This record gives sequence, structure tokens and C-alpha cells, in this order.
Amino acid sequence: MKTLAMTIAAIVAGDLSGIPVVQATNHLDLLDAAARLPQLTVSRHALAKVLSAWRSGHCTADDVQQWASFVRRGYVAGGCGGRGAHAIDIEYDALDEDLIVEIIGRLDEIGDIIDGEVDDNEREAMLRSLEA
Repeated sequence: MKTLAMTIAAIVAGDLSGIPVVQATNHLDLLDAAARLPQLTVSRHALAKVLSAWRSGHCTADDVQQWASFVRRGYVAGGCGGRGAHAIDIEYDALDEDLIVEIIGRLDEIGDIIDGEVDDNEREAMLRSLEA
């Protein structure tokens, strides 16, 4: 059984299976678990893993949006933490930071009224840019 800290680390590494766990966990408990981890960093590989899982049908667009929101903000949007909560410190790999920021920002828009749909072509373009 994974600890909460291991679940958080796995999510940052691109494993979406832990998203329901962090959504159901009190934000203070998430902060405590994350404090026991080394620096959390989203890599190009983690982002490609999420997009590949989505492409292959292993997760939904909603799952991808929730992941992007978590790694972008450092807390579960709409959860116990919400706005103003002390965020978990999640960085982006410095070598690919601009690309990671751009793609995560776009994925976090999924479901928005304006620009809230990422089609297959856009997803494939994202994957190609990560593989370059």
C-alpha cells in the first residue's frame, strides 16, 4: 500500500491513479506528507506519460485537467485547501520549464467554457513537442 507521500510523488511523476486519493485527503495532511519528500519536480517525461495515458484511453480529459491543476497550483482545486491555501511546492524541470508551463496551462483549461477542449490533433502536437 502506497503512503500518501508516495502517492503525491507518483502523481507529480505522471501517475494519475492517485488523484482520487489527494482529492479525498485534507490539505494539511497533503502538506505534511509532501514535506517529507525531496523537491517535487514535473519533468518532460511525466507530462508525456500523462498525455500518452490519455491518448490510449487509460484516463479521461477530466483526469488530465485535475492532474494539471494539482501540479500547477500545488493543491486540489475546490478541495479543503482551495484559494489562499499554502501550496505544495511543485517545480518544473528547469531545462524544459517554458514548454512544461505552456502545456500544463493548456491542460488546466480543459472543461472551460472558452478554449476548454483539447482535440486529438492538439494532444498529438503536444506529445511531438515533448519528444523533440
